[in-house]
Amino acid sequence: MQHLILGGGPAGIAAARTIRKAKSDAGIVIATDETEAPYLRPLLPDLILGEARDETILDPQGADLAEKGVRVLTGRRAVRLDMGNRKVDFSDGTQEGYDVLLIATGGKPEIPAALKKELPAIRVFDSRRDALGIKERAGLPGGAVVYGPGYLAIEACRALRGTKKKVVWIKPDLPKYGYPIAGELEASILDDVRNRGARIMEGDEIVHVWEKGPDTSVVLTRGGVEIPCSLVVIATERVPSVGFLAGSGVMVGMGVLVDDFLRTSAPNVYAAGDCAEFAGKPKKVGRINFGWRSAIKQGQLAGENMTGGNRRFGSEQENYFWALFGFSLLDRARK
Repeated sequence: MQHLILGGGPAGIAAARTIRKAKSDAGIVIATDETEAPYLRPLLPDLILGEARDETILDPQGADLAEKGVRVLTGRRAVRLDMGNRKVDFSDGTQEGYDVLLIATGGKPEIPAALKKELPAIRVFDSRRDALGIKERAGLPGGAVVYGPGYLAIEACRALRGTKKKVVWIKPDLPKYGYPIAGELEASILDDVRNRGARIMEGDEIVHVWEKGPDTSVVLTRGGVEIPCSLVVIATERVPSVGFLAGSGVMVGMGVLVDDFLRTSAPNVYAAGDCAEFAGKPKKVGRINFGWRSAIKQGQLAGENMTGGNRRFGSEQENYFWALFGFSLLDRARK
């Protein structure tokens, strides 16, 4: 039985380990567009701060996959799912077949039109390479602008203030999906971010960015405020990476639609992690999966069900944002 897993993040790795535990003779392949060894994304802010190094952010769950007989294919981005022949086409022209498929492709940051520019100051906060680029750019004179509605923006502010960078957080309207940080929790976190010296512009947007000099750019907000800076960090929501499923027959909303068993609309095809969306639930409830801990739990459950299990996914709020970065978000903001 061949198990193909698309994605080498926490959900994909957790699924592979669970499948191997249940089936010692199962064929398991992980195909990922990453070219590096699996790493812990929640530690990327610490990489910016200099409190973590490349070797300390490696994901220990991915260290012994080869020893467990899991074949990992790097630099493989899925471009097409052929359900009729049970094959997946990849960007490098190769194909992989499967008996059971897990879609755990995660997501990519949603970039607003005003920030879709090739300017040295504009940096996306998503990968290890991004974090290293932000760290390097943070060494320049001048302040930083962080753009994003919530979790990742808080972490970006924390990291940049830790490098003594002057920070302006442009916090747009509520997230499009998932639970927003609200009420007393939001007030406490925003107070802590302000106490760290960051300025917060709530409900605003970036409408234009231009270069003013070799190391200086200017951000123009919807409210007409011009902010000179040397760094603009895009810390926005992650949009599920599901474009390759167009025309495949797998039902997709914002993400891959799944039931409580993480089954998609197609036979022998499952989905887990940031790319999954629970069918039949309101948009903000359907995206309850966002977060590192939740992705691991979903990967484990998907792996179990892919090998004959019949377990439902039970979401708990703590798996969403209370422990998004490994411990309380409020404690993280105060760190």
